[in-house]
Amino acid sequence: MTKDPALPARVFTKGACYYLVVADGKKRVWNKLSKLSDGLPAMYMALAKMLSTEDRDGSMTQLIADWQAEVMAKHSAKTQIDERARGAKIAARFADFQVSDVTPPDVVEFLKPFRGKPRTFNLYRALIGELMRFAIEKGLRAPGTNPVTSVVRTMSTPARKRCPTTSEIRRVKIGCLYGDDKKLTRSGLTMACLIELAYLTGQDVSVMIRLRDQLDPRQPDEPHVRSDGVFFRRDKTGNAVLVEWTPRLRAVVAALQRVRAERRLKKQASLKFDTALLFTRQSGEPLTYSAVANAWQEGIRRSKVLPFMFRDIRARALTDTALRDGIRAANAMGAHTTEAQTADYVRSKTARKTKATA
Repeated sequence: MTKDPALPARVFTKGACYYLVVADGKKRVWNKLSKLSDGLPAMYMALAKMLSTEDRDGSMTQLIADWQAEVMAKHSAKTQIDERARGAKIAARFADFQVSDVTPPDVVEFLKPFRGKPRTFNLYRALIGELMRFAIEKGLRAPGTNPVTSVVRTMSTPARKRCPTTSEIRRVKIGCLYGDDKKLTRSGLTMACLIELAYLTGQDVSVMIRLRDQLDPRQPDEPHVRSDGVFFRRDKTGNAVLVEWTPRLRAVVAALQRVRAERRLKKQASLKFDTALLFTRQSGEPLTYSAVANAWQEGIRRSKVLPFMFRDIRARALTDTALRDGIRAANAMGAHTTEAQTADYVRSKTARKTKATA
């Protein structure tokens, strides 16, 4: 039996299945939801169905399960990971609440511990507000009674100014490649390629890990390798960019293809492998955002650099491109809607140059 803190309240994993555990006097009854192999969307669908038959009292637990099954399941994989974790904390705090009983003071009290972290505060505020909107849509609250949107204000968040140096990025790459025993880690080569690709293309993790060796006609907007470069479409803006080939970009793509081929030879028939994906785990399964996050934190720790986020590599990439080829080139790489956005982004990461007074 395992309790994952990112799962909804009372949901556990045991063996190869998800279960909803409910109390029956002094006993605990394990109600099977779905198989782990069916994925989280199937679990949320089963949970919503079971809770709806278990009670129709409009509980927050049921609301969150319904929202995750109907709304969250349509979001990107990375977004779902974050929303599950936040949803679990909200479910735990409001486990005894009816949807109609949640008031602005209740929301304010829940958000108090996050006031020192404005971005986290705003993310939780936004999710509770969305849950209340969903409750109104389902007829569980009266229109105009969202306790978040009209009362609880967002906190101002300062723009990130961290722009790691190329030396720092290189040191983290080495920290991912080699473990504390100085031996190559299982995910080392994959992480090194991911970091290199992030710098060369300025793209986000969630987009890069979906990179395919060739175009899939059924999903033409998915990242893929072309004869003239590497195609990406950003999740955030929907804007597309084609990063043209350079010797260094060809080298990292070739390294990914080599790693994938070696894994296929080792695993052979036992490997469930998607031949199109370039970023995979040792098992041959698609590389996940959470796996990247864990490997990245270990790389940061071993490198002993001042910590920075993976997405800060994008800042370095766009800044170096702007300094070398101009703001228009950086705008193309960043897939921003306007050059002004790119200029503001680059300007916030770098100091202006000036001569001394005399």
